[in-house]
Formats: sequence, C-alpha cells, structure tokens
Amino acid sequence: GKPVELTPREFAVLEYLLRNAGRPLSRAAMMEHVWGIRFDPGTNIVDVCINSLRTKLEDRDRGLIQTVRGVGYAIKPPAGEPE
Repeated sequence: GKPVELTPREFAVLEYLLRNAGRPLSRAAMMEHVWGIRFDPGTNIVDVCINSLRTKLEDRDRGLIQTVRGVGYAIKPPAGEPE
C-alpha cells in the first residue's frame, strides 16, 4: 500500500511480466522487449533488474516474481485466475 520508486527499465520489466502474468518469459524475450537488444548470454542485466525489483517490491518471501529454472521469470497471475 505504499509507493515504490522504479527506474524506467524496472517499470518496463514489471509491466511486461504483468501483461504476461502466469506465463514464463525467457531472458531473451525480456531483453528484446525491454532493452530492444538481442540476448547476450554473457550478460546478467535481466537478473540484476529482477533482483532489484524483488528488493523494491519486498518480494523476497512472497514469491510474486518467480524464477522458472531453465527459462526465465514469471509473475503470479491475479487471484482468481488460473496459473
């Protein structure tokens, strides 16, 4: 219930996750959508952004942003919607 200040990239990543709630998104898809660049397997820019979002949203224990091993990330769908 309190405001959270996000960078433009953090906001874009969160918005992309929310628009695709319940669907796992690859790091490559996130980089192309948010940063407009092709995925570089040597970069961890998506992981750093997700970590920052989790910290700012106090999401460490709630699991709103989920890591999908071998794929990327997903966000829980709103309550009442199937996962």
